[in-house]
Amino acid sequence: MSKAKDKNNQQAQEAEEKDYLVPILKKLSLPLDQELQEEAAISVTNEALRSLKERLLTRAEIIQRRLEAERTRLELAHVS
Repeated sequence: MSKAKDKNNQQAQEAEEKDYLVPILKKLSLPLDQELQEEAAISVTNEALRSLKERLLTRAEIIQRRLEAERTRLELAHVS
């Protein structure tokens, strides 16, 4: 019986790892096992979109820095 319990815990943990909303639900102190009210669902949506926007902007900054570095390297190679 212990093996079955361990397996169930492991499956629950894997499901939690795959659910992208779990960190947001925890951050907003919302229940993980209940249906959300409309206001809570809107809050989760807004937080998820804010997080996505932040990641995209960070990624764009990285790409821009790499592009500028490559442009500078090419200009130096062209001048030499």
